[in-house]
Amino acid sequence: MLILSIYGCARLIQNIYYRWDHKPVIVSFDEKPTSVLQIPFPAVTICPETKFRPECLNFSALSEKFFEGNGTGKDTVNEEEIQTLLSLIQICDRHYSHEPYQSMLAKYNLHGNIVETLRQISPGKPKKVLFQCRMSMYSCIDWFKETLTDEGICYTFNFLPQKEIFRQENLHNDYHYSTSLYNTSSWSSDDGYDPRAGLLTYPRRILGSGFESGIYLQLQIPTSYEDYHCREAQGFKVLLHSPAEYPVTSKKFLRLTFSHEVTIVIKPEIMLTSKSLHSYTPSRRRCFFSHERKLQFFAIYNQANCELECLTNYTRKLCSCVRFSMPHDGRTKICESYQLECCIQAENEVQLLIANEGIGKESLSEDQCRCLPACNSIEFDTEVTQTKYDFLKSYELRYKSRIPADVLKNITSINFAKLAIYFKQAQYMAMKRNELFGWTDFIANCGGVLGLCMGVSLLSLVELLYYCLVRPVLMLRQGRESPPPVAERIMTVRSLY
Repeated sequence: MLILSIYGCARLIQNIYYRWDHKPVIVSFDEKPTSVLQIPFPAVTICPETKFRPECLNFSALSEKFFEGNGTGKDTVNEEEIQTLLSLIQICDRHYSHEPYQSMLAKYNLHGNIVETLRQISPGKPKKVLFQCRMSMYSCIDWFKETLTDEGICYTFNFLPQKEIFRQENLHNDYHYSTSLYNTSSWSSDDGYDPRAGLLTYPRRILGSGFESGIYLQLQIPTSYEDYHCREAQGFKVLLHSPAEYPVTSKKFLRLTFSHEVTIVIKPEIMLTSKSLHSYTPSRRRCFFSHERKLQFFAIYNQANCELECLTNYTRKLCSCVRFSMPHDGRTKICESYQLECCIQAENEVQLLIANEGIGKESLSEDQCRCLPACNSIEFDTEVTQTKYDFLKSYELRYKSRIPADVLKNITSINFAKLAIYFKQAQYMAMKRNELFGWTDFIANCGGVLGLCMGVSLLSLVELLYYCLVRPVLMLRQGRESPPPVAERIMTVRSLY
């Protein structure tokens, strides 16, 4: 019976240890709701599908001349046109990233600054693309800043400035990734807003939920800018992301088409982590606090930034270069247009390796990404609705007798689209990682099992220690100091006489 009790006790304690070692964290709802005033409005990145102005180049005619005769059309195209074409191909559809175009493009190299070329031929500054912008009672056109993404030149609202997103000391100086200059000293991804920060702080937050509290945009692109050669689709790509997350539009986006009004209702998914988990290793809690995982190029850790940096490093190793939109140092080369196929291969391989890493199937050795989620993060789930929108017809009906002919002609030559973004509710229940099985729980559970199976208590352990350790020492010491036997004492007394 004693052996069975000891065996059962050992198995139960083994199960308790497994739970303590492998499942120490539980994710549950936070104790109190989170107001939209406590979180930033998402950064909004808008990328036109139109990548160039027609007065800068005729892409169809230029590409036809360039590729005629199996890529020997250089004599009919000057050097400036070649550089513009090579730059533009990097942000067109992947049609040119395969053979036979890659072999033909391999005859030519990029010279100069590819980003500056893309800026010069882009649809223009934010004011050229944003016809109207309103957030609450404020005009917000000037709040959108140019941002460099894998889609080329985009326009972003509520994004942290480059000096706070990147480690400037490790970054090249050839061009900027963002033109935002706002200071964000009152907010951090781990601690949120400073309690002393005012309502008009940065990144911007809104006062409540609903359409009137969100952001409303009216976008425009002249009809003459439409080009279905470089891009099969026309309109805009819209990406909602955290202000601390660098936008990568190829991974996730919403599409905004011309002559449509799209409404995006936001439902933030907030993940918090208890301070009691600071003592746990990241592998046990399955997340990183911002100070635990230092990235080479990004000053702020989150999973998206980490995966982009991992892709950058892997692309550099596989292709000996990186895409122009990837963060890199001054010694790293920008990939040529004929290396796009290699960049796509790197992207696919990293995606596979990260997936294998996530299920513990394969180690990435020196290429290991280790891109666990951030312990404190915000993701933005969306509900999207759209309806048909005809700005010209509404304008004619409202101002029929007062529209000058030149204004009407100008309006008819522009494609319009509307976008509205707002929070669905004023408060949300955040999710929180808490300690499920700490040291106290482990000791209490082991004590309960020992008491149930063997009648052991803390006093029993003290008694056991006493009789096993203290008692033998005392007995040994007492034995050394004990009086001599009776016979020896008698002999001693007789010797005195």
